[in-house]
Amino acid sequence: MKLATTKRAEIIRRFLLNSIKAGNSHFLHDAMETFGLTRQAIHNHLTALVRAGYLAAAGNTRARTYIIGPTRSHSGTFPLKALRESDVYYRDFGFVFNGLPRELEDICHYGFTEMLNNAIDHSCGADAYINLDRTAETITIHILDNGEGIFNHIARILGLSDPRESILELSKGNLTTDPDNHTGQGIFFTSRAFDQFFIYSGDLIFSHNDGDKNDYLLHNESERMGTHVLMRIALDSDKNLSSVFSGFTGGEEDDFAFNKTVVPVKLALYEGERLVSRSQAKRILNRVEKFKTVLLDFKDVDSIGQAFADEVFRVFARRNPQLELIPIHMTEGVAQLVQAARSGGG
Repeated sequence: MKLATTKRAEIIRRFLLNSIKAGNSHFLHDAMETFGLTRQAIHNHLTALVRAGYLAAAGNTRARTYIIGPTRSHSGTFPLKALRESDVYYRDFGFVFNGLPRELEDICHYGFTEMLNNAIDHSCGADAYINLDRTAETITIHILDNGEGIFNHIARILGLSDPRESILELSKGNLTTDPDNHTGQGIFFTSRAFDQFFIYSGDLIFSHNDGDKNDYLLHNESERMGTHVLMRIALDSDKNLSSVFSGFTGGEEDDFAFNKTVVPVKLALYEGERLVSRSQAKRILNRVEKFKTVLLDFKDVDSIGQAFADEVFRVFARRNPQLELIPIHMTEGVAQLVQAARSGGG
């Protein structure tokens, strides 16, 4: 809550909000006694909360009642040891989500619990700081842990040579460093369910925005310790989890398995590089044999090398005939090399 002009005013208004959230019918009297203020002074603070949307009022001055308004926020720091993500969601942040359409609440519950569970099980950190902000237009969720950092963690466990490769692996989905206890689908589907999704860790940022099939690797000017996940969705969103899942899963004949992925080839294109080598191709193809259909998205990739194309579209394709490898968004030059490789010209 950031509407008070002084620290004391903020404390008073938080007291009022917490009392009303708890259903305390004597909140006015309690606030007057706690802070030594007049009834009018307390009403002034209540009016400020109503104007900011944190409270909604009904009735005249004497018989006025207050309920939690459309603007809601809460934050807290939680020790990760033995923490249960669903308990935190309902016990500490449930009021923020109350009254949402069922489909939207399902998305928020899924993303919140999946990302907090990742911090609990994988971060190697001690604590997580969680902040939620709900306005009349959006809900924003921040989950920050003080662990080793997700990109470093994935690179270490999977033996990757560069933390940037972790982002490419995340973008494919079905990635887990603990296959006995996790499916590896949480980050992938959460990033698709929300309108905006960011992971900040070290000097890297993993980014996915609604309406853009690509994921992005960005560089952060200042290095961040641990992992910071940011999720945002509009309150008027018409998304639902079923449609998000169905876009990447098979039908009944495949037991509705997660069998389709989009690989943004650009994520393998590090600064100053060109996609020319077989080793770069193998980086792109790592783990894709787990899927049935793979869309290789060449958006923002102007050119590739002959060896790269041959490794992907002749060597790998022939070794994995069960896999449908579909290149999309190719330039004319890229398409020509792809066709040549498929024709056995490598």
